[in-house]
Amino acid sequence: MKQSFPSLNEMAANLAVDVGSIEVVKWEIYDYLLYPTAGTPQLSFFQTAIGQGQSTSSGAAAGVTKFISDTNMTGAGVLPAPQALWVETIELVTEPGSVATANTFTLVNPGNFIAVAAATVQAGAHDVNAILVGGSMQFNVSQKPYYQAAPLYRAPPLTRVQLDASIATNSATAGEVLKEKSYSSGEAIMLNPGVGIMTAQNFNVQLSWPIIVATPSGFNARVGCVLSGWLFRGVQ
Repeated sequence: MKQSFPSLNEMAANLAVDVGSIEVVKWEIYDYLLYPTAGTPQLSFFQTAIGQGQSTSSGAAAGVTKFISDTNMTGAGVLPAPQALWVETIELVTEPGSVATANTFTLVNPGNFIAVAAATVQAGAHDVNAILVGGSMQFNVSQKPYYQAAPLYRAPPLTRVQLDASIATNSATAGEVLKEKSYSSGEAIMLNPGVGIMTAQNFNVQLSWPIIVATPSGFNARVGCVLSGWLFRGVQ
């Protein structure tokens, strides 16, 4: 049996039954979670709303709930009425940290000064590599999978902070400056024709690792997921 997909007009019509009129805006929903230094078997995104859970914004103390910098979800795993999202792209963002305190994240400085020349790199780059080279991703709507990918570097972000590496000197006695940043790169995951999430329809993006992977640095990292597309909502 051939599967049919709702058009954007059909999605709008379904909402219009409830609200009378709707508007459509380019939108993204995002959620960031802590990746503890000891590793984790699974991360499930979009399950905690603003003002709940644990913030992973850089420098936020343990016990601080999520800010708009952590997520723009207003419900746990669902869109509020009357909203729907037509998802077109999926992105993963991985950020290395510099502290190991439980339930906290502090961004690592990408620059490093080495007092004596040595064959060394920043540990944060190893963390990104360890997290992304393994694992799998699954996008679920109403407990049904709509996209799967592995390993995790197959879901690069559309934009990123980029830093080129440089060494000031290779002297055995003088100091040198090392800068390094690791990230996934390539084409973002494009869903064609897209996947619709309706009002109150449960959804999540789940990352799984068959073997728990600790961060080589010994510090907590931060992993985010972004779903971009078109948001249907009632006219204010």
